[in-house]
Amino acid sequence: MSRGTKEALAAALKQMMKIKPIDRITVKDLVELCGVNRQTFYYHFDDVYDLLEWVFEEDANRVLPQKVVFERWQEDVLCFMRYLQENASFALNVYNSNSRVYMLRYLEEKMAACIRSFAVIVSEGMNIDRQDFEFVVQFYAKCAIGFIAQWLDLGMVFPMEISDERILRTMDESVENLLRRFAQ
Repeated sequence: MSRGTKEALAAALKQMMKIKPIDRITVKDLVELCGVNRQTFYYHFDDVYDLLEWVFEEDANRVLPQKVVFERWQEDVLCFMRYLQENASFALNVYNSNSRVYMLRYLEEKMAACIRSFAVIVSEGMNIDRQDFEFVVQFYAKCAIGFIAQWLDLGMVFPMEISDERILRTMDESVENLLRRFAQ
């Protein structure tokens, strides 16, 4: 029952975010939509933002890759943008709210974990200082999130000259090449 209640509240939040900014959604809105009482909400979550964090974590764990698989790295990288596109009203609502920082930080952590898993594979046999390795991972994660933030700023519409193909061409072998520059 507990998991079902959390999922119902999450669905209510996503539904409500289609018509209201996150900063204006109240616990009352959500419990009325779900047909549960306020105490039930507070049994599971501290506030609407705590629910929002839970939604991010659940969605990310269910949809986003936990690691990038070498053979399908292109699909794994694009998965982040596909998730945001499929949840555009949710993503833009959060991005245009006070929760923007949390959203970007969370996506950056997930992106860094994926890049790190990929970098471990492509750096096999290279003698790279741990700090240099982590610098490369963070560099790519921050670039990707900066790019995603710009895309969100533009209402999730890229200029014509930016395409999936160009993004992937830019990234192709770039992690490996940068890691080689740090190899000792």
